[in-house]
Amino acid sequence: MFVYDFIEKIGKIEVKYSRKFRKRYLTFTEEFSSEQEYNQQLDEYLIEFRKEIQSLPFSLNSKQSRKVFLHNIYDEFLYTRERLNEQFIQLVSQSHDCITLQKVRFKCCFPKYFQKKYLKKARTAYRQLHVVFTLRIDKIETAVDILKLTALNDGIEMDISDKQSPVRFKTNLSSPELAYLSFRIMNKVSVDPNFNRTHLSRILADNFSTKRAEFPKAEQIRKQFTDVNDNVKNKVESLLEELANANTV
Repeated sequence: MFVYDFIEKIGKIEVKYSRKFRKRYLTFTEEFSSEQEYNQQLDEYLIEFRKEIQSLPFSLNSKQSRKVFLHNIYDEFLYTRERLNEQFIQLVSQSHDCITLQKVRFKCCFPKYFQKKYLKKARTAYRQLHVVFTLRIDKIETAVDILKLTALNDGIEMDISDKQSPVRFKTNLSSPELAYLSFRIMNKVSVDPNFNRTHLSRILADNFSTKRAEFPKAEQIRKQFTDVNDNVKNKVESLLEELANANTV
């Protein structure tokens, strides 16, 4: 279904760090020559999304099923918008890496023309980052308006109150420690031994900040449920033992 393809395409900024002459600089995996060209590409995705949403009554005969579907898509858009904001903040916070020259014996190892060349590349990528972010947020807002109009034309009442981002619990644990601790607890308390690990990783990523990451990534947390080293295991075991021995009122 193209609706979910649209959300996936619009919801993640693909970037990479290139390295030449020991210099790191930000580049995009998807190249575009101008803001107008990139906007036109996103508009093509939006047109396909609009067509599929408008044909919804023909694919889902039940009004209730259409209502559930529209609400689910609306929630996905809100989550995608928040995730884009988080990724943008992370990329901006890391942007200083793009213009930091590595030093060898306290001297810059680049001639001046190299410094200017890669400083220009870094600044160009930084401007592109702003363009990509603002255009994608704009398309999400437009898609949400399309959802609202579709629901209205179908006589469906949608709860369109904007959801506020939850206040995050700040911890002094690392991401692997938080993941392993939560996984151990859920293994003990979950009725279903095969509980949804993806859902748990998203809950942790959406509501917790770790010692080094304000916005930990759900996919990384999920890997760290079981793929942990001895140091992490020992830290969590010590914490659980401390909790078990703590005095309770």
